Amino acid sequence: MKHSAITLILCSSAFVTGLAAASPIKIADVTGSWVNVTPGAPVVSGLNTDTIKWGNSNPDYQSGYAFLGNAAPAFHATEGEEFSLGEFMHFNHPIGGTPLTSAELKVTAMVNLDGVSQILESIFQFDHWETVNGPAAGETCANGESRESTINQYGCADRVTLALNESSSSYYAIGSKKYYLDITGFFQDGELAHELWTQERTTSTSLLSGIIRSSALEVPEPSSFALVALSLLGFFSRKMWRRG
Repeated sequence: MKHSAITLILCSSAFVTGLAAASPIKIADVTGSWVNVTPGAPVVSGLNTDTIKWGNSNPDYQSGYAFLGNAAPAFHATEGEEFSLGEFMHFNHPIGGTPLTSAELKVTAMVNLDGVSQILESIFQFDHWETVNGPAAGETCANGESRESTINQYGCADRVTLALNESSSSYYAIGSKKYYLDITGFFQDGELAHELWTQERTTSTSLLSGIIRSSALEVPEPSSFALVALSLLGFFSRKMWRRG
C-alpha cells in the first residue's frame, strides 16, 4: 500500500497520450467541500463546506476533517503522474457520542486539456474508524502497535481510508477517451498510502495526491429498434440486388 519517497509533481512535460505533444494539461482553482456524511446532522456539522466537525459540544475539542485546495498559480501535470491537490487535515480528539463513519469530499478543479478548459468534479470517499483509545492490558491498538509507540501515546490512533467514487465523478471526453481526476492517496512523512493512521489529541496534516487518468469511452450498444432496422435494410438490399 505504501511507496517511499514519491515526488508530488507540480509541473511536467507535454501531455502526449491521445493529444498533441505540445498540449500539456493545466490545472487551476482546486477547491473542495464535504457533500455527504454518515451519520448526518446534527451529529456531524459543516456539510457543504471545507470543514466538518463531530463529537464534543466544545468546538475547540471536536474531531473533524478539513480540506484546503491547492491555491498555487495554475500548474502543469502529466497523465499518470501524481501532483498535490491540497492539504487534508484530521482534527483528532477523544469524543463522546456517535462518531463519523464516512464522508464524501467533492473536489473541483479547472482543467485545460488540448487548449480547452473544463471543470472536473471528483467525489472521494473517506471511511473513518474511531478506534477504542484504551485497549485491555497486554493488547495492542487497532493499528497493531502498542500503547507505548509514538503514534499511540495519547490513545490509540484512528484510521482514515479513501477511494474514488468514479460513478459520481465527471470526466473530460476527447476522441475515444475520457479523462478524469483520480486520487492516489495521502502523502505524509515521505510516504504515500491509501490509509492514514492519525494520533489522538493532534491535528494530522497530509497532502492529497491527485492524478489525471484516462480510459476508453464506452460505445453504447445499438438499441433493439436499430438492430431490427439494420436487419430489414439488409433484407431489402439483398432483394433489390437479386431483382437487378
